[in-house]
Amino acid sequence: MPIRPLVAALLGLFLCACSSAPPFDAKAVATEWAAYMQRDYVLRSGDRLAVRVDNLSSGEGTSADAVQEVIVSPTGSVDLRRLPGPLQVSGKSVGAARTLIYEAYKNGVFNDPIVSVTLTEASVQSVYVCGEVFRAGPVPFTPGLTMTQAIAAAGSFNYTVKHSDIRILRINADGTQRTFRVNMDKVLLDQSPDFLLLPGDVIYAQTSTIADLGNLVDLYIRRLLPFSLGGPALGTVD
Repeated sequence: MPIRPLVAALLGLFLCACSSAPPFDAKAVATEWAAYMQRDYVLRSGDRLAVRVDNLSSGEGTSADAVQEVIVSPTGSVDLRRLPGPLQVSGKSVGAARTLIYEAYKNGVFNDPIVSVTLTEASVQSVYVCGEVFRAGPVPFTPGLTMTQAIAAAGSFNYTVKHSDIRILRINADGTQRTFRVNMDKVLLDQSPDFLLLPGDVIYAQTSTIADLGNLVDLYIRRLLPFSLGGPALGTVD
């Protein structure tokens, strides 16, 4: 087959094979993130928590000192003011830890406590960035980490990236997988919502159409010819 029709055929096959997941629902992603942080996130050693305890019956604990910044110890416990001993929170969700702390204060300190627990900094966990970035690999997770921040930590995009179609792979609790599509151009230029990440998420920055075409030409044409066409392949720079 002549080279020009072969290139056209390869391009046609490539374009037909491309599938596009629907754009992600920013509100649904944010809701899932909030639910995960309160319900599904399991506390571990090294997590940093902000614990606020207000006592409505006496008016105590309404000042700034009502908030305690604590770190889950290597044994999985936290020490809180006015309690007789440490509380074991490792292995519990944030919501379960709040209930535990509430019961401890209600039974021994306050008659009518209001307790809130916020995860302010997670111990070392990771999201993973791969594909067309300069430093692919794990990025430490912190609560509130967005896709843009993770990509920046990975050295930003390579020039061959497809900005309009960045994929996020997420494993559900039941082991199934979901894929989200984010248009990075809209996030950076049109103030569209960024993607809130969860621990274990994988960001895949795929190659642009022209870069993929260049790779196809290089693989199926350049390497099969008995002579050199000269010049760099499409989508490459020497």
